[in-house]
Amino acid sequence: MWKGAVAMVIVGVVLVWLQYPRAVSQQEYLDHIKDKVVVICGASSGIGKHLAYKLGEQGAQIMIVARTQSKLEKVKEGAIAAGAKRVEIFPYDFSNVEESGSVIDRAVEVFGKIDYLVLNHAAMVSGFVSSNARHQETAFIKRMYNINTFSFFELTFKALPYLEKSGGHIIATSSMAGETPTSFSNIYTSTKHAVNGFFYSLQQELIARKSSVGITIGALGFIQTDDLTAVLGDDGIEIFPAFARGDVRECAKGMMNSLIVRPRTFTYPWTSNKMQRLLWFINPYYHEMINGQLPLEKAEELLKNFKERAQERDFQKGNF
Repeated sequence: MWKGAVAMVIVGVVLVWLQYPRAVSQQEYLDHIKDKVVVICGASSGIGKHLAYKLGEQGAQIMIVARTQSKLEKVKEGAIAAGAKRVEIFPYDFSNVEESGSVIDRAVEVFGKIDYLVLNHAAMVSGFVSSNARHQETAFIKRMYNINTFSFFELTFKALPYLEKSGGHIIATSSMAGETPTSFSNIYTSTKHAVNGFFYSLQQELIARKSSVGITIGALGFIQTDDLTAVLGDDGIEIFPAFARGDVRECAKGMMNSLIVRPRTFTYPWTSNKMQRLLWFINPYYHEMINGQLPLEKAEELLKNFKERAQERDFQKGNF
């Protein structure tokens, strides 16, 4: 009993110490967002789409990148309507790592510079790797890493010289799966651990070099995008308590603010993710407790439903 009491005290003290991110003033938006050039990779839906709208409201110049041109066209219309100074689209599939630097080349060709790079694209994949033959295939794993990890590296290498000139900033969208393990998304979790390892190390390297370039790693939990909400359905949503469900617009605003405030990590949803991080640190068996609350049979049934809904919506090419 006393162990639980001590843990609660520690949680309380840490949560008080780790305050919410500070507010950003309108003058800061004018100074740091208006007319700035922002490249958003993974901008056709979800967080990236709403980030484009938020940046548009502040008069940014934006290049939006994703696989599907028709979706990018709709996001462009929305960003311009919101007030963006200029919006360019660049359709690209990041499973092709070798040519991903062309995204940066095109941005510099069009705008003459880059102020901010947002690496938000991702291939989501769920399923138990020990019982899923497809998830064990080298070609499948390589494709996941190309999109979620290696293209992040390539884009960063290509953009760094331009960001050095502008004193720019990078946001690398990661996940709480990059900090704590999950039993039902082994491959995805491993890609995000790699993202965290690379960008936190590069962050420290740039600090040591006194570089003008900053890096924020996005430690994101469950964000209720339209697509993900539809794919998960009520049975999937209810797994997450209300305080652990992030609003996609609020998340996008937090990411935009991170371009100004430049935190080392942007954590959202704040409360649930801080608690998850702390509980994992205090008790390495924390996730085994969670697994015990969701029997394997129930988890497999949920994953089966997710996959069917994803295929119906052509969401993430059926990676679920």
